[in-house]
Amino acid sequence: MCTTTGHRVLGVLLLAPSIATCSAADLLLAAGTIRSDNALKLKLAWCPPGQFRMGSPLDEEGRQADEDQVDVTLTHGFWLGRTEVTQAQWKSIMGTDPWLEHGDPGSYRPGADYPAVFVSHNEAMSCCAKLTNQEQHAGRLSLDWKYTLPTEAQWEYACRSGSTTRYSFGREASQLANYAWFDENAAKVGEKYAHQVGQKRGNFWGLVDMPGNVYEWCRDAYVRELPGGRDPLTTAGPDRVYRAGSWSYASEYCRSANRGWNDPANRFYYLGFRIACVRLTQDRVTTDD
Repeated sequence: MCTTTGHRVLGVLLLAPSIATCSAADLLLAAGTIRSDNALKLKLAWCPPGQFRMGSPLDEEGRQADEDQVDVTLTHGFWLGRTEVTQAQWKSIMGTDPWLEHGDPGSYRPGADYPAVFVSHNEAMSCCAKLTNQEQHAGRLSLDWKYTLPTEAQWEYACRSGSTTRYSFGREASQLANYAWFDENAAKVGEKYAHQVGQKRGNFWGLVDMPGNVYEWCRDAYVRELPGGRDPLTTAGPDRVYRAGSWSYASEYCRSANRGWNDPANRFYYLGFRIACVRLTQDRVTTDD
């Protein structure tokens, strides 16, 4: 673990790791720094190590019973896709069209820049593993890094990007349409499908579509009580977590703390994923049922 000091930015304690114990990336990169040095030209934003409160306060409008707050420390920075994985990116890696194979044509739009939907958690993890192998074999990815799904804690930390409010931009949903596709500006106006990625405003770290458009699979198994502590990851349990809200859900489901879950083999019109690039470190695995 890095030895650290820290300072607060927008409510998040950003850690300043010791030069002797951490990589130069953790020390020198600013939050939101973009890289795209992969075969897909997938844009990844840097999320620095830090501490934050995961979940929602008791007085947050729209909160659910499984959002009780916990303190989380992420000891390593990570890279996260600036947008959801697109259909073109998926096809480049996997060579398949799950939206065509499994979807009702009225529930999605085909196109290179539209999100890859009707993708199960199992398939999303396979896609990440395949990308890791390809990039390591080509020498573009170090052997001590991998592509994978973000943990639930990493996802919320990146979504908040230093904020502590209901949404990354504030408490009120009146500005949500500037940042997200959700039922009010999609389903309820007859646009009943996930929209092209990157059309809305990004958060403080430049991540786009984190609220709305499509729900996004996370690595964790679902448990009712959020795991806290250092680098949490929950593996025990039959279901897997997804986050974000979607074009077919109301504004309260786009809150940074909102959680959903489903069987990892299932696939839906409102569900896609975002790729993370993380160090091969020892996760603090939580195995509570």
